[in-house]
Amino acid sequence: MSLEAFFEQYRQSYSQLDADAVMSRFTVPFTAIHQGDLACWTDAFSLRATTSALLEWYRAQGFAEASLQLESVLPLGEDAACAAVAWTVARRGQPPWRYRTGYHLKKVNGEWKIYGLVQYDTAPEQQAMAPPSQPPQAVTG
Repeated sequence: MSLEAFFEQYRQSYSQLDADAVMSRFTVPFTAIHQGDLACWTDAFSLRATTSALLEWYRAQGFAEASLQLESVLPLGEDAACAAVAWTVARRGQPPWRYRTGYHLKKVNGEWKIYGLVQYDTAPEQQAMAPPSQPPQAVTG
């Protein structure tokens, strides 16, 4: 499967706020950098709990659907790559979120999986993501 096809499937899972489908595209261990903080999940149970909580928080913020633009891909041999994705999230009755995420991917049993990500360029939606509720916190390690 091409990375373009992988990200289209990932976008569909994300748009459905389907934690199991999103999780099926991750590896464990999994790392994330958000607002400069590094988090690491070393087991599927804690990663799934965090993913589920985050998707539920998105639902509460009016998340309707996500679209993406694959901005760049850097192949690292045949079984690894880095990708930069620009996301737009349509929300019910609210302005959309626009942000960029860098992904680190590797092939596991011949299929692309995300083993880490870096959230960046998130300033536009930070104001829109203010309370009524706070986003779930990742377990740092």
